[in-house]
Amino acid sequence: MKGTPRRALHIAACLCGSVAALAFSGAPRAQPQAAALPDPAPAYEDRLISGGGLAPDISPGDNSTSDTTGLARSIRVDAIASVLRQQGANASPDRHETGIVTDAQWDTVSYGAWSANLAARFGGDNARANGDGGQGDRHIAFAVHQRAMPFDDGWQTDNALGDLNAPLINLAREQPRFILAQSPMQGLETEWRGPAGLQIVAGGGEPGTYDGIKVPTFTTLGGSTATLGAQWSPSARWSVGGDFAAANNVSLYYQPLDSNLSPATPTPPRVSTETGLLTAAWKGAGVRVQGNLIDGRVGDNSNAFGAWVDAALTRGALTQTFGAFRIDPNLAWGTQPITSDVQGGYYRLDWQSRRWYADFGVDEVKSVSGKGADATFINTDARYQLSRDVGIGGVANLRHGSSDTAWSVEGYLDKVNFLGMGRAQLDYARDPRTRDTTLTLQQGWSVGTGRRLSTTAAVDRISDHAVVGATQNATVVRVAIYGGGDFTARLSLDGSVQWAQAVSGRAAPTTSADVTLSWQINRAWSVLTTYYANHVGSWAPLVVTSPLTPVSPVPTASMGESGFFLTVRYQDSRGSHFAPLGGALGSGSGRLSGVIYLDANENGRLDAGETTVANVTVILDGRFSVRTDSSGRYDFPAVVSGHHVITIQGDNLPLPWAMTNSGRTEVEVSTRDRTVMDIGALRMK
Repeated sequence: MKGTPRRALHIAACLCGSVAALAFSGAPRAQPQAAALPDPAPAYEDRLISGGGLAPDISPGDNSTSDTTGLARSIRVDAIASVLRQQGANASPDRHETGIVTDAQWDTVSYGAWSANLAARFGGDNARANGDGGQGDRHIAFAVHQRAMPFDDGWQTDNALGDLNAPLINLAREQPRFILAQSPMQGLETEWRGPAGLQIVAGGGEPGTYDGIKVPTFTTLGGSTATLGAQWSPSARWSVGGDFAAANNVSLYYQPLDSNLSPATPTPPRVSTETGLLTAAWKGAGVRVQGNLIDGRVGDNSNAFGAWVDAALTRGALTQTFGAFRIDPNLAWGTQPITSDVQGGYYRLDWQSRRWYADFGVDEVKSVSGKGADATFINTDARYQLSRDVGIGGVANLRHGSSDTAWSVEGYLDKVNFLGMGRAQLDYARDPRTRDTTLTLQQGWSVGTGRRLSTTAAVDRISDHAVVGATQNATVVRVAIYGGGDFTARLSLDGSVQWAQAVSGRAAPTTSADVTLSWQINRAWSVLTTYYANHVGSWAPLVVTSPLTPVSPVPTASMGESGFFLTVRYQDSRGSHFAPLGGALGSGSGRLSGVIYLDANENGRLDAGETTVANVTVILDGRFSVRTDSSGRYDFPAVVSGHHVITIQGDNLPLPWAMTNSGRTEVEVSTRDRTVMDIGALRMK
């Protein structure tokens, strides 16, 4: 199949060029002159109680403003100083993560909405700080986004420069089983959207990774990557598209099956990749079908080809999804691997009523090359709401392969009690090497307005037969607390703490904490003190997953760090949002914030002990964007009151986690109120 990537590139490029020609045949023209603002509506006015003689209520983090002149703009600047201690064997010297983090947003009439973020870190380890002649490490991360710039004939464009994730066409994102990962890069990207579902994307730059805790920075890795794609909807039911990704002289974090790399090689070799995708989707009343062809090459390996079809059928409360696939070994999308060396099919059934939820799934997977494992995976999940306050459920997983068999079962009881909402859960999992039994008690506490508290306590009994002829047993106790609240109008506490310790047997302890005490000096200035700790233990709960689930990296055991951060924050917002955001000039506004997290128990709420996700892009109404911080938090300080849509780009979600409903969540924002919307990602099944 030599030359196939060139054919795929040629086909994809021709498709992109054809769509581009169709797109620009109407010659859409930008609107360089600002359109005349509509007559201002009467300014928003409170109905005053007691003639307005009450003392003002200045709530922590309330950045609303009475200054409605001009269009909306906001800024937040954090000056951060820290001392961090490294832990574990062969730990590096202590370091200082000191720097500045800035986020800004501003609206325009004719040029869309703009967002910018900058993180500059100045610090190093003690050796450099003590005068060995080094200047210390200086790292930086930045990005400027422009979204929804209007053009004539219904066209809009998004553009970005800085530390980004490579773009994809929408059809490439809507993949229920096979994910094309967006590679982090330092470069630029553009997206054009027009009539008839036209979309054109392009981007390129140098691959890299995100680093840092409170001062997130970006480290480039050398080489280059680029992507080009387009899609079009010739009718209301059909959409067609093509995408192409290439990388030159890059390091992949996995090695192809035919690689001659020795395990003793200290660093993987640099390779180049080329991959083309052709895709088409049809949708009708409750039916959607998408077919995909992929063709590519990694390094000097032979060409690889793949094809898969996904279908979904919804009838009332019943949804069925199914598909078939065959993908050759050694495929990558840019610098990221995709699931390959597989052939087979899958089936999913979901049924939901007012009191019942149930799903069933089966994956049948065989290796194309014969070097991989063949496996059958069966999953079932059911929940029944006994009453308004009580629900029960269970999960069962079975993976039977040519080399091993693994299975797990789970049962839980959810109950509203006089303290809040509680869950009792029992899990058992085993594979040929490990047996894991876990009893978990979770409680979401009713602690009053302005406060939140949830706790998790668990006992794990682990039996490991990793060493032939020897069994290592350990009992681990875990405790986690998540919450926060306002002590006064100006003093608040927020954070999470997790701790795990072996009470019998041997297992390295686990500790993590991110606790912040905030003091609001006035409307614009605040001081935050944070204690941070992250120590990875030598064990993790056994999870039985499908062979189609992407492999997730395993953290290095017994390594970690802890320390303190001091942050001085300036935050302000002014102006009124342009009418397309949903509010007339002079409308009231509120604050919208929340946490992006991994919903491990799939109960739809953030529980103590669940992991939050940093550096994920959150987009408000398709216009403004922010990135989550080290605690997984996002914040829009001033949002027009009313209905809004939040979209999560799962670009930095760890595999095998993914957002549901394409990361789309709807929310209502109230005037002068803080609306909290926590959004969870689910594990791919």
